[in-house]
Amino acid sequence: MKQQVSLGKRAMQLVLCATVAGAALTAQTAYADVITVNFTSNPLSTVPYNIDGLYLNLVTGATGTAGFAGYDVNPYFSGSATPATALFRLLTPSTGGTVATGTVATALAAGSLISSASTFTSGVVNANSATSGINFFGIRFVNESTGITNYGYLTVQQMANPPVAGSVQILSYSYDNTGAGITVAAVPEPSTALMLLGGMLAVGALRRRRTQA
Repeated sequence: MKQQVSLGKRAMQLVLCATVAGAALTAQTAYADVITVNFTSNPLSTVPYNIDGLYLNLVTGATGTAGFAGYDVNPYFSGSATPATALFRLLTPSTGGTVATGTVATALAAGSLISSASTFTSGVVNANSATSGINFFGIRFVNESTGITNYGYLTVQQMANPPVAGSVQILSYSYDNTGAGITVAAVPEPSTALMLLGGMLAVGALRRRRTQA
């Protein structure tokens, strides 16, 4: 039976990943059957402003600025170096796909379900969003460890539209490794994250004082 995780707990896990990992490239958290990988200080989380972009293997966590066997999704830019004509795009292999209408990726809302019932487009889709901010893009891919098609999503921060160099970052990605559908989780507000972090630090300090006593 799939374990239900509250938003508060999910937010706390995100804060813990960002805090404990420190300078680590990524922090991976598993709850129920959902795997979430949060990018912390990894410079590769910023999508390079070129046609190669960033290649990701969602199972192994491998990343690269050039194509490699087994990649699951490739966020990149095409067009020209001029922001007005450059396009932020997502590329998936023929065995995968992005939730899209035709060749336009769908910017999903928190609470959206990504599953076998979703409409996917393999290959290249335009992922420019109508507005800047945090966007969720649904994806499917074949998990090489199990041979099962998995469903997940990228959490992407687009700080400018049209995009410019350094303006698009992959904050995290999540997927269900059983092949079940996955629901997009909201990203905690900075104030919420800080309150959770402050609470955890206070609890830790209290425990240390009790131990010393």
